Amino acid sequence: MNKKPVVLFDIDYTLFDTKLFKKSDLTRHEIYEEVKDVLEKLSKIALLGIFSEGDLEFQRKKLDQTEIVDYFEKDNTHIVLNKLTEIRKVLQKYTDRETFFVDDKLNVLFDAKKIFPKVVTIWVKRGWYAENQKDIPAFEPDAVVANLSEVVKIVKSKL
Repeated sequence: MNKKPVVLFDIDYTLFDTKLFKKSDLTRHEIYEEVKDVLEKLSKIALLGIFSEGDLEFQRKKLDQTEIVDYFEKDNTHIVLNKLTEIRKVLQKYTDRETFFVDDKLNVLFDAKKIFPKVVTIWVKRGWYAENQKDIPAFEPDAVVANLSEVVKIVKSKL
């Protein structure tokens, strides 16, 4: 039997509206409008995970307060201080299945692709990092999206 694919999401600027959070003096925890619908649809066809950097408790609080924590199994939640130093260890866990990595940082997707060429890299082109990202010569992510709704189509097309 084929294993379900896994979709790993970054938190800030990917699921979580960090710009709104900063404008609200760090009081308003809010996800982008399409997030719950996307997670609901993807949860029927894939395992969902988090691969994000930052303070563990603070990132978990964001997931709890936006009521999306239940979409992600604890074993598939990877909150680290630095993605670039942990990327090999995290992605190694999923080499036995189709893996999609959704992030707003092109350099992280680039490193993921260098280490695991089969990973499907999806660049979410919104937020501070995406707006200030310099091109990486000879690297194009597998997909570029402005809205996470597009991720559902990408995952379904690979099944």
